[in-house]
Amino acid sequence: MQLAPFSLGYRFYRGNLHGHSTLSDGARSPAEVVAAYKALGYDFTCLSDHLMQGLDIGAPGVPDSRSLCDERITTILSAELHCPGKKYDKRGLWHLVANGLPLDFPAPTADETGPELVRRAQAAGAYVSIAHPEWYGLTMDEALAVSHADAVEIYNHSCLIECDRAFGIAVADYLLNEGKRLHFNATDDSHMRLDDFGGGWVMVAAARNDPDLLVAALKAGHTYSSTGAEIHDLALDGDILRVRCSPAVSVAVAGPGEVSAVAMGPNLTYAEIDIARIRARQGYFRVTVIGNGGTRAWSNPYWFDQLA
Repeated sequence: MQLAPFSLGYRFYRGNLHGHSTLSDGARSPAEVVAAYKALGYDFTCLSDHLMQGLDIGAPGVPDSRSLCDERITTILSAELHCPGKKYDKRGLWHLVANGLPLDFPAPTADETGPELVRRAQAAGAYVSIAHPEWYGLTMDEALAVSHADAVEIYNHSCLIECDRAFGIAVADYLLNEGKRLHFNATDDSHMRLDDFGGGWVMVAAARNDPDLLVAALKAGHTYSSTGAEIHDLALDGDILRVRCSPAVSVAVAGPGEVSAVAMGPNLTYAEIDIARIRARQGYFRVTVIGNGGTRAWSNPYWFDQLA
């Protein structure tokens, strides 16, 4: 059984879901940001500038990037949403990335909570991610409070460069172990003061490079995330998971708790992995491809009850 999104027959579109411009605290104008991603060969990008009433580094509203699109690159209307209540951030603010917002989405207020903000953005049609959990010390209680979000940022490139706090996989696995069915994404969180763009992205399987179709695919989990490695195909035949990928040193399959299985290289481009021990735990499994140069690709979690 070939697994989605590889079974869909769509092409994959490469994009960045989290980035900033001079509309908030980025170093380049919106046009320069989009041009930089276009030059890298991206199919879409997002201006997710900071949004909260009274925030000194905030944009005045959801950035309108539609005029920056052309036949080679599109944008998804986005914002990084903030409200008070976060324990360890220096301003005490939640950081939630919302892709697919309407332009008239009202900015968060000081009396809104993180969980309420997730629900309001989703009700407006957005795909909402828990941003850079490692970077700002997201506690497990806080993660549970916003676990109705759509996804967890499991890689944030600017957080790698600036402070080596790039990953969210521990938070993601905790929520999965608690039965929370979130997806994953990798992002840049680019500000372009440094070379912090083009390091983490999401590959989205969709019929066309259209913002509405991209958001629908994100919500459906028809994606994988990458820092350079590629997943070409996933198929499950009984307890055997078949993986096709770019050259790798390791293809690891993780499930609930500590259970896992692995195939190791060098130069693996195909692996057959017995996941019977993972299936016996019920719950989920997820795939990580570690490329020859240390790059990674992550599948979204697959839940056995949904596959059945």
